Amino acid sequence: MFSIVGCKTEPISFSNVPEIELESVELIKNIKNKDSVIKISFYYQDGDGDIGLTSADTNAPFNFRSPYFHNLPVTYLVENSNGEYEELINPATNEPYGNQHERIPYLTPTGKFKGISGTMDVYLDANPALVKPKKIKLELKLMDRELNVSNTITSEVIELTH
Repeated sequence: MFSIVGCKTEPISFSNVPEIELESVELIKNIKNKDSVIKISFYYQDGDGDIGLTSADTNAPFNFRSPYFHNLPVTYLVENSNGEYEELINPATNEPYGNQHERIPYLTPTGKFKGISGTMDVYLDANPALVKPKKIKLELKLMDRELNVSNTITSEVIELTH
């Protein structure tokens, strides 16, 4: 789940490759005062505004199980026994935990100028794969409809209470 704020309607000169920048990380607690949701806010910009997919975008390369079906890949990194961070493995499948990836809706503005920028909020599970990690980092990147991939942003260490 996510929310989006802001699109510019005047000419701007951004690269056609999306760029993102981490703005904030907030922990949202449940009624038992345990961390339930992680809210990641980040700034985005794209010169040709081709960010987002519609529900009709299901043909290749945006088909289900394609690496481009989700245009906001999120990687959970968990602390290992050496204090290093590595991709979370889902114990049920013994594969990387990847179902927290997001599919950003179509954002391209109407009109002559297509460049966009704004802030996006993404709400992520604080207990991925039900493994109750104590410390995590999150990596995100954004892909546009031309399959351009933004830079990767990585959060600081997020300490969780379960």
